[in-house]
Amino acid sequence: MLHRRSGIHGLHLSAISLSISSCAADPTTPTSMQTLLRHAADLGVSHFDITPSSGNPEGNAFATAQALPALLPRRETLAFSARIGLGSQPPGLPGFGSRKRLLSGLDSLLLHTGLDYLDLLYAHRYDAGTPLEETTGALASAVHQGKALYIGLSGYAPSMVRAALVHFRALGVPVASCQASYSLLDRWIEDGLLDILRRNGIGCVAAAPLAHGALTPSPLPPQQDAPPLPALSRIAADRGQNLAQLALSWVLRRPHITSALITATRPHHLTEARAALEQLTFTPAELADLDVCCPPPEQPPPHPAHTPPLSSPGYSAAP
Repeated sequence: MLHRRSGIHGLHLSAISLSISSCAADPTTPTSMQTLLRHAADLGVSHFDITPSSGNPEGNAFATAQALPALLPRRETLAFSARIGLGSQPPGLPGFGSRKRLLSGLDSLLLHTGLDYLDLLYAHRYDAGTPLEETTGALASAVHQGKALYIGLSGYAPSMVRAALVHFRALGVPVASCQASYSLLDRWIEDGLLDILRRNGIGCVAAAPLAHGALTPSPLPPQQDAPPLPALSRIAADRGQNLAQLALSWVLRRPHITSALITATRPHHLTEARAALEQLTFTPAELADLDVCCPPPEQPPPHPAHTPPLSSPGYSAAP
């Protein structure tokens, strides 16, 4: 398994990551979760996301806890992450980016899963109803309390990432990672966000690299089986890959993408995903064909950064 450094930080994640909660919440999963997780760990997957699903976060956290014993003997070699914020707590609760919601949500997740700490805690989505300094301060508190080792942002627009970095620098707590949807069918992070992360030494975890199942070799409903999928399937076949492997190889071709976060219901899904790491090189012709099938966003003119590049990940670990 390929492991990559998260930006300039010492945190290294497996290039293929697995969302435990998504798998645990899927009633169609034919393989027991513990069997699936053992297989993932045996393949070298070392990063597991345990974000509670929306609607029933406590029940989902309990289902995740039931599967975790398969991984806990290897705890010191694994990284567990979670997103706290929009959709990770019962519907209707206001202030999802507030200190109250972030820290109580973290405490609830640790309580229900039995974990002592998270390796990586994300604030999920910018909350316009909460001051940004309150959200960043809550994440810093989680680090100072020893409940999270690293912090990150999830689903934040480039302008809000830049603004948040100002507060994090003042707090002495660096951002180690940003999580954002990224796939052949959703290339929005190429429109500014990747450049900000690269210049500031922040890693990037690509969520939904298979576009929520659209980029899989499984048969699709007729209304979804439309261009560019047939063309993508032909490119994949020419490379000796299936569609999902092509999608993962394409996302991970960028060295700055730390990891691709996937879901899986069968062990062979994970085996095929790892095989995609053997073909991360694309010819110029292949990339051109993929750009025709899935055009990149229009690039805006360069603009000056609002924050200076991060030169060191040092932070205060005061209690």
